[in-house]
Amino acid sequence: MAGEAIGRTVEASAPGIGVGPDRRIVARLDTGVLAAVAAVWILWGSTFAAMRYVVATVPPFVMASGRFLLAGSILYAICLLRGRARPTRDDVVNAAVTAVILLLFGNGVTAWTVQFLPTGINSLLLSLSPVWMAIIAFAWGGERPTRLAVVGMILGFAGLALLLQPKATSALPVWPAVLALLSSITWAFGSVYQRRIAKSSSLVLSTALQMLFGGVLLGIEAAVFGEWRMVDVHAIAAASWGGFFWLVIFGSLIAYSAYLYTMRTASTALASTYAYVNPVVAVILGMLLFHERFTPLEAAASAIIIIGVALMMLPLRPSARASPGAASPRKAATV
Repeated sequence: MAGEAIGRTVEASAPGIGVGPDRRIVARLDTGVLAAVAAVWILWGSTFAAMRYVVATVPPFVMASGRFLLAGSILYAICLLRGRARPTRDDVVNAAVTAVILLLFGNGVTAWTVQFLPTGINSLLLSLSPVWMAIIAFAWGGERPTRLAVVGMILGFAGLALLLQPKATSALPVWPAVLALLSSITWAFGSVYQRRIAKSSSLVLSTALQMLFGGVLLGIEAAVFGEWRMVDVHAIAAASWGGFFWLVIFGSLIAYSAYLYTMRTASTALASTYAYVNPVVAVILGMLLFHERFTPLEAAASAIIIIGVALMMLPLRPSARASPGAASPRKAATV
C-alpha cells in the first residue's frame, strides 16, 4: 500500500491505539472496507491473549524485542524490494524517538503487565489512550476537544475510578494496573508527538525503522533485567510459539496493513472504532481462553469506559466544521 498518502497515521501493535489524520474520507462500505475494519477489530483485539500465551514460557521483554525485530525486518525487506529503503536523517531520528516512547515505554510495559492482569482489564486500561491524547493535545497545542469528547473523557475517568476502587476488582494487583495506566499515557503522548513531527518520505519505511529501533531497545532492556539468560528454547511451549508468530504476522503486519487501508478508504470515525471494539474482543477472548470472570462492578466500569471512548470517536457535525471560505480556526481535537 502507498503509505505516503497517510503520513500521520500511528502504528498501534499490541493493543493497538493510534491517531489518524484530521481529514474525513467518505467511504463506500464495500466488502473490502468491511473486511479490513473487521480484521483490525479482531486481530488487534486478540493481541492481549496472544501476548499472554507467549509470556507463559518466554520473558516479556525478550518476546517484545523478538516480535518487533522480526516484523521490522520484514517491513524493511519490503522497502528494499520497492527501492525505498533510504531513510533521511529526520526519518532515523524520529523513528528512534517514537520507538522509545511507543514501543519501549508503551508496548514494552504492556508486555510485562499481561503476566499479572486479566487480558480484559489490561485492554480496558489501555483503551483510555484517546482520553489522554485529547488532554495532551489540548495542553500541548491548544486543540480544543468537542463537547462530546469532554463528556467522553468524564465518563472515561468515572469508569477508571470505578474499575480501580477495591470493591470493584477481584484481587487486581496494584502496581501492574498502575503501570498499564502509565503505559496508556505514554502511548498517548507518543501518538500526539508523532502527529506533530515532520512527515516521513515513506510510512512503511518509518514504521520498519521504528520497529527495529524498538526491538533493539527492548532487547537491551531484556539484557538489563537478565531475561536473555532465562530463555530456554527447548522449554518454549507450542502455544507460546503460536502466540509469537500470531503477534508478528497478524498483529503487526496484516492488521497494520488493514488499518492503513481503512484510513485510505473509510472515514476516520469508522477506522478509529478499533479503540473501543478491541477491548470488547479482548474481554471475550479472556473469558473463552483463560476463563476470566468480571465482577458486576468491573462489568459496569468496562461499559462506562467503552461508551466514553466511543463518544470521543464521533465526528464533528457538519455545522461545527469551518466553511471552506472562512478563516481557519484552531481545529477541535478528534481522536
